Amino acid sequence: MKPGTQFREPAQILMHLNGGFTKVALERTMGSGMADGGIYWDIPTDRIPLHLRAIGSRFIVITQSMRPEPQDSADVIRAAMHDVAIEDLSHSG
Repeated sequence: MKPGTQFREPAQILMHLNGGFTKVALERTMGSGMADGGIYWDIPTDRIPLHLRAIGSRFIVITQSMRPEPQDSADVIRAAMHDVAIEDLSHSG
């Protein structure tokens, strides 16, 4: 895996899913025609602090894009997709 760009995006919880995931909407993409109305992401619920897990909660999702290499296994790629950090909006600049 080669690291790419780090990004920080405001997100809002839409629903909790089976299997330990939570569906969030990336707020800056909502209503954007190019994003077909928005970008949604399923992130591991255990990455979200307890006090931010309520439906409608807003926070910053922080992650780094990764560029897979030919030798990377599917498991390595899946793990990289779920490597996210959450920051409370009240702590962001």
